[in-house]
Amino acid sequence: MNPNETPAPAIPHPAQGLPPLRISRTRRATFFTLVGLGTVVGTWLMVVYLGEGGLGPLELALLATFIPLYYQLNVGFWTALAGVWLMNRPSPDTLDLWQTLSPEDHHAPIEASTAIIMPIYNEDVTRVFEGLRAIYLSLQQTGQDEQFDFFVLSDSDDPSKWIEEEVAWLELCRQLKAFGRIFYRKRRKPINRKSGNVSDFCRRWGKRYRYTVVLDADSLMSGRLLTTMVRIMEKNSGLGILQTFPRQIAAETLLGRVMQFAQALYGPPFAYGLDYWQCGEANFWGHNAIIRLAPFIENCALPPLPGKEPFGGHILSHDFVEAALMRKAGYAVRLLPSLRGSYEEGPPTLIDMLKRDRRWCQGNMQHIWLLFAKKWHPMSRLNFLHGILSYASSLLWLLFLVFSTALAALPSGRELERTQTAEQLLLGLTIALIFLPKTVILLDEQLTGRMFKPLKQRFLTSFSSVLDTIIFTLMAPVLMIFHARFVVYTLLGKGVNWVAQRRKMSGGVDWVEVFFTFGPISLLGIIWGVVGWFISTNFLLWISPILICLVLSIPMAGIVSGSHSGRRLGLFLSPEEDEPPTVLSTMEQNLTEVNDRLQLQPELEKYFGLLQVCLDPYVNGLHVSLLRKRKNIQVSRDYLDTLADRLVREGPQALKPQEIKAMIYDTDTMTHLHYRLWSAADKDLAPFWFLAIRQYNVAATNPFAHLLAQRKGETVRLSA
Repeated sequence: MNPNETPAPAIPHPAQGLPPLRISRTRRATFFTLVGLGTVVGTWLMVVYLGEGGLGPLELALLATFIPLYYQLNVGFWTALAGVWLMNRPSPDTLDLWQTLSPEDHHAPIEASTAIIMPIYNEDVTRVFEGLRAIYLSLQQTGQDEQFDFFVLSDSDDPSKWIEEEVAWLELCRQLKAFGRIFYRKRRKPINRKSGNVSDFCRRWGKRYRYTVVLDADSLMSGRLLTTMVRIMEKNSGLGILQTFPRQIAAETLLGRVMQFAQALYGPPFAYGLDYWQCGEANFWGHNAIIRLAPFIENCALPPLPGKEPFGGHILSHDFVEAALMRKAGYAVRLLPSLRGSYEEGPPTLIDMLKRDRRWCQGNMQHIWLLFAKKWHPMSRLNFLHGILSYASSLLWLLFLVFSTALAALPSGRELERTQTAEQLLLGLTIALIFLPKTVILLDEQLTGRMFKPLKQRFLTSFSSVLDTIIFTLMAPVLMIFHARFVVYTLLGKGVNWVAQRRKMSGGVDWVEVFFTFGPISLLGIIWGVVGWFISTNFLLWISPILICLVLSIPMAGIVSGSHSGRRLGLFLSPEEDEPPTVLSTMEQNLTEVNDRLQLQPELEKYFGLLQVCLDPYVNGLHVSLLRKRKNIQVSRDYLDTLADRLVREGPQALKPQEIKAMIYDTDTMTHLHYRLWSAADKDLAPFWFLAIRQYNVAATNPFAHLLAQRKGETVRLSA
């Protein structure tokens, strides 16, 4: 379980990797001048439009919500255009990190030790370890894998998941002959969640490695990109964090495939645009990135925020803060706009996306504290501000609509005597800011074929772009309401729980959940429409696109969460679907083989890991050997014996998860449970155990062998 103890070489002082100050200042001056001009012009048109009859309190409130929204719109507009320009400029970008490597560098042996770490929490065990298998094999193909070690860092509190992870780790090491290269560690207490998990790794093993690559449970990276990232870090000693641009993969629902397509088409220009103006002060997104460990350990420890959650306590969006701390220490944080090699999975349904956004919202709103902390780089403060606005803008947008409704409800004449020229100019400018970047990016694709070379696929890309615009337009007002509510919840002190993410759809659309989640949104749209009808026909027509989206939120949420994703028609196709990279095709092929394993009955499947550790002597011995002997047992032996007796006589359904966990943590209890279940008389066993033991004995192969063990041509029996 312990890696070799060779210390990593000393880290040089920051030098290369920090963009020249002259170039950074020139780019930012250009970018923010354009952003500022666009914001000023929009604000001036809005003042002219609102100020025809004088600026009263309501008009000023409307203007106050408008300015940050228009600033954010301009930032997105100019970021996209800067990215398209960088992708098409005739000469290489002077700050392009790819250009720092010579042809010889790409083939030179790697000497820096690198740890690839994956924190997990109640994840799909098969997906986690098959993903690691694909990454490991991809690294082997580069011939540079000897300098890379893998760490699976578990905070899972589901006892069955815990056992499955242990068996999966052992089987993966056995099959790949990777003992001493792939390590598994289960924390007893998940202190500070993911950031605490990474901190624990840094304390235990960080000094043995020069770099670490952080992955999420759904991350996938090619060996070629991993080795290139290490080489870039070696050539640029001033780089503290190098963040790749992960592409979404493996989507099955309409929402997932639309997001996957949109990211493939629009993502690269935005990534290049961010790199244009962020320069050495980019953001860290928490995964699919490489970190220089020595300065990270020394400078990026996260203190708790003052006060209680949600604004105080443990920092949720730790990645933004770690990037700011790394930059504060003098190291650059750069974005590497890689088009291939870095992948992740997205939420399958709109409800899952909203659950994820709820956590992200609280984390970003916590950064209000950090805006006013001392000694940040100015760009770090701006990154914090943009993170806050990414969710606060929904509340501002909602307030803008509420103030507009109130303004329209004023006595006749106030809302009608506006300057129509200013209104038309403002509307035209806003439409251009929203749709012109998409048009330019789509035109770039048609001319260059970056995604697809065949003309038919380029045409389908254009059609898919129109459809994704319609879908995102229908979703935008609904997301506005939910995100505004999340911001209000945070401001009112309502925190969020840490739960495992659902990454794949299981079964069809749960229309009951959809109805109760989005029903209030539809009702709000209807009530707002009635109010608008009483105010004026003109106002109702003006706000009707938003109200229609709110009213249709239930069918819209159900449709985008369904399995009719347009793939059969060739819509929303991404390059990874058309020509899967080797690392992705390897994982998907292995998952397909694994899913053909012998299935358990539903009542047994739920307790899959528990059955393994109780019935299989191989798994039982593995688990007991990995447990650390506790010096001070907090639970009494009588209590554990009582729980074990109930488990045998009544089955696991009679126990709470905390009670099962208490037994699994105790070596003596688990050893005795295995012996007792196999030696007990029939009258002393619960019906649950009759079913489990019968299937165990009757099956041609052990049904409790881990999914990873049942590979084509390699069926392994884990029993004695």
